[in-house]
Amino acid sequence: MKYKKLVISIILVMIASYLLISFNPITSSKVLAVRGAPGNLTRDIDGLDDNLYPGYKQLIKNLQASHHNYTFLLYYTGLDWGEVLVTEYQGHNGTPLNLFQIGAKYNGKWLCPICGNRVFDNGSWCCASLDALAYMIDPRNSINESDVFQFKDLEGADVSYDDIARAVSGYGAYLNNGEAIQAIVDASHEYNINGYFLVAKIVNEHGKNGSTLSNGNGYNGNYVGCYNYFNIGSYGNGSSTIINNGLAYAQSHGWTSRRASIFGGAKEVKNSYISRYSQNTLYYQKFNVSGKSALGSHQYQQNIMAAQSQGTSLRKYYSNLGANNHVFIIPVYENMPRTACARPNQSEPSTIFYEIANIQNINTLTVRASANGTAIGTLNNGERIKVLQRSAAPINGSYWDLIVSERTGTYGYAERIRGNQTFIFADGTTGGNAPPPGPIKPQDPPKPVKPPKNLETDVRVIFDYGPCIEILPDITCNDVRTKYKEVGEMTIVDSAGNQVTSDTLATGHKASIGGTTYTIIKRGDVNGDGSLNIIDAISMLNAVQNNTNLEAVNKRAACVKGNANFNITDVVYLLNCIKEEAFLGL
Repeated sequence: MKYKKLVISIILVMIASYLLISFNPITSSKVLAVRGAPGNLTRDIDGLDDNLYPGYKQLIKNLQASHHNYTFLLYYTGLDWGEVLVTEYQGHNGTPLNLFQIGAKYNGKWLCPICGNRVFDNGSWCCASLDALAYMIDPRNSINESDVFQFKDLEGADVSYDDIARAVSGYGAYLNNGEAIQAIVDASHEYNINGYFLVAKIVNEHGKNGSTLSNGNGYNGNYVGCYNYFNIGSYGNGSSTIINNGLAYAQSHGWTSRRASIFGGAKEVKNSYISRYSQNTLYYQKFNVSGKSALGSHQYQQNIMAAQSQGTSLRKYYSNLGANNHVFIIPVYENMPRTACARPNQSEPSTIFYEIANIQNINTLTVRASANGTAIGTLNNGERIKVLQRSAAPINGSYWDLIVSERTGTYGYAERIRGNQTFIFADGTTGGNAPPPGPIKPQDPPKPVKPPKNLETDVRVIFDYGPCIEILPDITCNDVRTKYKEVGEMTIVDSAGNQVTSDTLATGHKASIGGTTYTIIKRGDVNGDGSLNIIDAISMLNAVQNNTNLEAVNKRAACVKGNANFNITDVVYLLNCIKEEAFLGL
């Protein structure tokens, strides 16, 4: 009941908005539809609006068709797609949020143009570009056989000792041993967490044969007998710093056996990620969009491909087991591009055009994820920055430029001009030879094309409510005469019995042809005035709320989506038809 009231409230707002727009001669063409409520988790895949969230539905249905035991849940993040990308694209002068391991398939446009060839961690990792971020974060690129397991719900213990033993049989002694296997099984049951996920995460951190952090041999004579199977606390630039920090963390937490490290790591993952912040998928642990902590924060690893690669491992483990009952949680963003973000071209150089500028006339200037978005940093008076894009039009009286701070590496939007004040002054120095990447901007959905009139499909006789002629909105009296001219002459009267002299038909009109009287039902003409307008939508909404009763033929006219009965979705669809963002059919 609460949901119904909420939806009705939204519809009323839409109707009010439509009325306002209708009297505004300058207006953009937007699809009228109900957006998913932020934070809502639902099984309603069919209810997903393709205009607002393009591409998701068909991809999910394709997987459902071949995997009947797969359950898909949609999570409406409420997050703007462009703001997600800008927030994730940070740390360019320090520690980037997202790295990739450079190689033959991962260079070129994968490479962040701000950081260039600068390496991080052990020397083989580079900062990921905005193109790479968009490709990896876009869920639509991973709703497929190979990658969907990064969305699997990780809660629940469903493995045995033998299952884990089979899963690790091809790995080195650090993992393929009785102590580690039993510890994984026990930790899985103790913390109600997926055992295969624990294996996949360990392998992602240490590879097939393990590393200094997982072999217990210490480092440079220190930390002998310490294990850090999940690499918790292992951070910094350079392998030496990473190893020392990771083993120091293990020692401080008493992880002096394989079992202690596996148990301790599993507990931290469960308590710090899954339970506390609802990061209950591999995707959420890499890209924290669950809504329980700040966007771009509390992310398990920098590796931009971690969720995908660990998901691939999960799929392999379950495939070997033959199990196929899985729950997948798919995040949905607002204002996404119409098509899935393309894979970056590894052969195309990553370059960027910029101009050097300085901050003046203000003590601190806020950097935001978008002009009206979240604050993600500050610029100081006199600070040198790179301007990547100059705004061409004001937003709320200010011009917002896309910039990156040379001091902090913060990437986002800052006010160049507010009213009569200027804060960002270019010094005439430029660099690069290509336009900047900029946030991915959503494309407007293509406007549907109205199909041509067809008397064979747009006019029909039905007997559901006695003899009736059902028509589409643009069908005229002359069209009906033309179609049934072989039956006989036609006369038409309105609901009051007065002869209709115009060419416009309406729901409730009576047409006499060849001795039979037919009631006219014009699809969408709920109030019987002969036209489709906002009054019809209001009449439908009142009927949905049980405030008014409609005659049988008027109820039929209200079933604009072709169902046997009408509901709130029909109201929304009619509004779209009135705006010519959709069209009716019989």
